Amino acid sequence: MLTLQGITKKIATRTIIDQATLNVEEGQTLCIVGPSGAGKTTLLRIIAGLTPYDHGKIELDGQPFVPAQDNLKAGVIGVVFQDFRLFPHLSTLENVVLAPRLTFGLSPQAATEQAQTLLAQLGLTEQANQYPFQLSGGQKQRVGIARALALKPRILCYDEPTSALDPNLRDSVRDLILQLKATGMTQIVVTHDLVFADQIADRTFQLAPYQS
Repeated sequence: MLTLQGITKKIATRTIIDQATLNVEEGQTLCIVGPSGAGKTTLLRIIAGLTPYDHGKIELDGQPFVPAQDNLKAGVIGVVFQDFRLFPHLSTLENVVLAPRLTFGLSPQAATEQAQTLLAQLGLTEQANQYPFQLSGGQKQRVGIARALALKPRILCYDEPTSALDPNLRDSVRDLILQLKATGMTQIVVTHDLVFADQIADRTFQLAPYQS
Protein backbone atom coordinates (compact mmCIF):
# COMPACT_ATOMS: atom_id res chain seq x y z
CA MET A 1 0.00 0.00 0.00
CA LEU A 2 1.17 3.52 -0.86
CA THR A 3 0.30 6.20 1.71
CA LEU A 4 0.69 9.97 1.49
CA GLN A 5 0.25 11.99 4.67
CA GLY A 6 0.02 15.76 4.77
CA ILE A 7 1.85 16.38 1.50
CA THR A 8 2.39 20.10 0.93
CA LYS A 9 4.07 21.72 -2.06
CA LYS A 10 4.87 25.39 -2.54
CA ILE A 11 6.39 27.26 -5.45
CA ALA A 12 7.95 30.48 -4.15
CA THR A 13 5.22 31.81 -1.82
CA ARG A 14 2.35 30.08 -3.61
CA THR A 15 0.89 26.91 -2.13
CA ILE A 16 0.13 24.39 -4.87
CA ILE A 17 -0.89 21.42 -2.69
CA ASP A 18 -1.92 21.73 0.94
CA GLN A 19 -1.92 18.76 3.32
CA ALA A 20 -2.89 16.09 0.76
CA THR A 21 -3.51 12.73 2.43
CA LEU A 22 -4.46 9.56 0.55
CA ASN A 23 -3.70 5.88 0.25
CA VAL A 24 -3.69 3.40 -2.60
CA GLU A 25 -4.24 -0.27 -1.90
CA GLU A 26 -2.39 -3.01 -3.78
CA GLY A 27 -4.18 -3.78 -7.07
CA GLN A 28 -6.42 -0.75 -6.80
CA THR A 29 -7.04 1.93 -9.42
CA LEU A 30 -7.19 5.40 -7.89
CA CYS A 31 -8.24 8.45 -9.93
CA ILE A 32 -7.05 11.87 -8.83
CA VAL A 33 -9.64 14.36 -10.06
CA GLY A 34 -10.21 18.09 -9.74
CA PRO A 35 -10.27 21.30 -11.77
CA SER A 36 -7.37 22.72 -13.74
CA GLY A 37 -4.86 24.34 -11.43
CA ALA A 38 -5.66 22.11 -8.46
CA GLY A 39 -2.22 20.50 -8.56
CA LYS A 40 -3.18 17.04 -9.87
CA THR A 41 -0.14 16.63 -12.11
CA THR A 42 2.15 18.09 -9.45
CA LEU A 43 0.88 15.49 -6.96
CA LEU A 44 1.47 12.71 -9.48
CA ARG A 45 5.01 13.95 -10.10
CA ILE A 46 5.63 13.98 -6.34
CA ILE A 47 4.45 10.36 -6.09
CA ALA A 48 6.78 9.38 -8.95
CA GLY A 49 9.76 11.24 -7.48
CA LEU A 50 9.96 13.80 -10.28
CA THR A 51 9.04 16.80 -8.11
CA PRO A 52 10.14 17.41 -4.49
CA TYR A 53 7.65 18.26 -1.77
CA ASP A 54 8.03 20.59 1.19
CA HIS A 55 6.17 18.83 4.00
CA GLY A 56 4.53 15.50 4.75
CA LYS A 57 5.61 11.91 4.37
CA ILE A 58 5.14 8.99 2.01
CA GLU A 59 5.17 5.32 3.00
CA LEU A 60 5.19 2.13 0.96
CA ASP A 61 3.99 -1.01 2.74
CA GLY A 62 4.29 0.84 6.05
CA GLN A 63 7.92 1.82 5.50
CA PRO A 64 9.25 5.32 4.76
CA PHE A 65 9.49 5.90 1.02
CA VAL A 66 11.20 8.92 -0.53
CA PRO A 67 10.26 8.68 -4.22
CA ALA A 68 13.06 10.92 -5.52
CA GLN A 69 15.60 8.54 -3.97
CA ASP A 70 13.93 5.17 -3.52
CA ASN A 71 12.04 5.05 -6.80
CA LEU A 72 15.20 5.67 -8.80
CA LYS A 73 16.80 2.66 -7.10
CA ALA A 74 13.88 0.25 -7.19
CA GLY A 75 11.71 1.37 -10.10
CA VAL A 76 8.61 0.91 -7.97
CA ILE A 77 6.56 3.58 -9.77
CA GLY A 78 6.25 3.98 -13.53
CA VAL A 79 4.81 7.00 -15.33
CA VAL A 80 2.95 7.42 -18.60
CA PHE A 81 3.27 11.09 -19.50
CA GLN A 82 0.53 13.21 -21.06
CA ASP A 83 2.79 14.19 -23.97
CA PHE A 84 4.14 10.60 -24.30
CA ARG A 85 7.83 11.73 -24.31
CA LEU A 86 8.93 9.11 -26.80
CA PHE A 87 12.39 9.47 -28.28
CA PRO A 88 11.73 10.63 -31.87
CA HIS A 89 14.91 9.08 -33.28
CA LEU A 90 14.10 5.61 -31.88
CA SER A 91 11.63 3.09 -33.23
CA THR A 92 8.75 1.79 -31.12
CA LEU A 93 10.78 -1.29 -30.19
CA GLU A 94 13.88 0.74 -29.37
CA ASN A 95 11.86 3.10 -27.15
CA VAL A 96 10.66 0.14 -25.09
CA VAL A 97 14.04 -1.65 -24.99
CA LEU A 98 16.11 1.32 -23.85
CA ALA A 99 15.02 1.75 -20.21
CA PRO A 100 15.41 -1.87 -19.01
CA ARG A 101 18.82 -2.07 -20.68
CA LEU A 102 20.02 1.11 -18.95
CA THR A 103 18.30 0.45 -15.60
CA PHE A 104 18.67 -3.30 -15.16
CA GLY A 105 21.54 -4.04 -17.53
CA LEU A 106 19.51 -6.53 -19.55
CA SER A 107 21.21 -7.98 -22.59
CA PRO A 108 19.99 -6.75 -25.97
CA GLN A 109 18.35 -10.12 -26.62
CA ALA A 110 16.54 -10.30 -23.26
CA ALA A 111 15.37 -6.67 -23.45
CA THR A 112 14.15 -7.17 -27.02
CA GLU A 113 12.24 -10.34 -26.18
CA GLN A 114 10.56 -8.62 -23.23
CA ALA A 115 9.69 -5.60 -25.37
CA GLN A 116 8.25 -7.75 -28.15
CA THR A 117 6.02 -9.53 -25.62
CA LEU A 118 4.73 -6.20 -24.28
CA LEU A 119 4.11 -4.84 -27.76
CA ALA A 120 2.15 -7.95 -28.66
CA GLN A 121 0.04 -7.62 -25.51
CA LEU A 122 -0.73 -4.01 -26.40
CA GLY A 123 -1.49 -4.67 -30.06
CA LEU A 124 1.63 -2.91 -31.35
CA THR A 125 3.53 -5.72 -33.07
CA GLU A 126 3.02 -4.19 -36.53
CA GLN A 127 4.30 -0.84 -35.27
CA ALA A 128 7.51 -2.24 -33.74
CA ASN A 129 9.77 -0.73 -36.39
CA GLN A 130 7.87 2.51 -36.87
CA TYR A 131 8.98 5.85 -35.46
CA PRO A 132 6.86 8.13 -33.27
CA PHE A 133 5.97 10.46 -36.14
CA GLN A 134 4.40 7.49 -37.93
CA LEU A 135 2.12 6.59 -34.99
CA SER A 136 -1.35 7.80 -34.09
CA GLY A 137 -2.03 9.39 -30.71
CA GLY A 138 -3.52 6.17 -29.39
CA GLN A 139 -0.53 4.14 -30.57
CA LYS A 140 1.88 6.58 -28.91
CA GLN A 141 -0.11 6.25 -25.72
CA ARG A 142 0.27 2.47 -25.81
CA VAL A 143 4.00 2.72 -26.54
CA GLY A 144 4.30 4.96 -23.49
CA ILE A 145 2.50 2.34 -21.42
CA ALA A 146 4.71 -0.45 -22.82
CA ARG A 147 7.83 1.55 -21.99
CA ALA A 148 6.65 2.09 -18.41
CA LEU A 149 5.71 -1.58 -18.02
CA ALA A 150 9.13 -2.66 -19.29
CA LEU A 151 10.57 -1.52 -15.94
CA LYS A 152 8.12 -3.84 -14.14
CA PRO A 153 6.78 -1.23 -11.72
CA ARG A 154 4.45 -2.08 -8.84
CA ILE A 155 2.49 1.12 -9.43
CA LEU A 156 1.72 2.67 -12.81
CA CYS A 157 0.81 6.36 -12.98
CA TYR A 158 -0.92 8.16 -15.85
CA ASP A 159 -1.09 11.91 -16.39
CA GLU A 160 -4.33 12.81 -18.22
CA PRO A 161 -4.20 9.70 -20.46
CA THR A 162 -7.27 10.69 -22.52
CA SER A 163 -6.72 14.43 -22.91
CA ALA A 164 -5.47 14.28 -26.52
CA LEU A 165 -7.64 11.37 -27.68
CA ASP A 166 -10.95 11.15 -29.48
CA PRO A 167 -13.83 9.20 -27.83
CA ASN A 168 -13.02 5.90 -29.54
CA LEU A 169 -9.40 6.02 -28.42
CA ARG A 170 -10.51 7.04 -24.95
CA ASP A 171 -12.47 3.79 -24.78
CA SER A 172 -9.35 1.91 -25.88
CA VAL A 173 -7.33 3.43 -23.02
CA ARG A 174 -10.15 2.61 -20.60
CA ASP A 175 -10.09 -1.02 -21.73
CA LEU A 176 -6.32 -1.18 -21.40
CA ILE A 177 -6.37 0.20 -17.86
CA LEU A 178 -9.07 -2.32 -16.92
CA GLN A 179 -6.99 -5.08 -18.54
CA LEU A 180 -3.97 -4.13 -16.44
CA LYS A 181 -6.17 -3.92 -13.36
CA ALA A 182 -7.25 -7.52 -13.97
CA THR A 183 -3.59 -8.56 -13.76
CA GLY A 184 -3.30 -6.95 -10.31
CA MET A 185 -1.49 -3.78 -11.38
CA THR A 186 -1.87 -0.86 -8.97
CA GLN A 187 -2.68 2.29 -10.97
CA ILE A 188 -2.99 6.00 -10.25
CA VAL A 189 -4.70 8.09 -12.91
CA VAL A 190 -4.84 11.89 -13.05
CA THR A 191 -7.85 12.97 -15.08
CA HIS A 192 -10.29 15.82 -15.48
CA ASP A 193 -12.76 13.43 -17.17
CA LEU A 194 -15.21 12.35 -14.47
CA VAL A 195 -17.02 9.91 -16.77
CA PHE A 196 -13.72 8.18 -17.57
CA ALA A 197 -12.81 8.14 -13.88
CA ASP A 198 -16.13 6.53 -13.02
CA GLN A 199 -15.46 3.78 -15.58
CA ILE A 200 -12.02 2.77 -14.30
CA ALA A 201 -11.65 3.81 -10.66
CA ASP A 202 -12.06 1.80 -7.49
CA ARG A 203 -11.75 5.12 -5.66
CA THR A 204 -11.41 8.78 -6.55
CA PHE A 205 -9.47 11.45 -4.72
CA GLN A 206 -10.78 14.98 -5.16
CA LEU A 207 -8.02 17.60 -5.19
CA ALA A 208 -9.28 21.15 -4.80
CA PRO A 209 -7.31 24.34 -5.52
CA TYR A 210 -5.66 25.78 -2.42
CA GLN A 211 -7.61 28.59 -0.82
CA SER A 212 -5.52 30.98 1.27
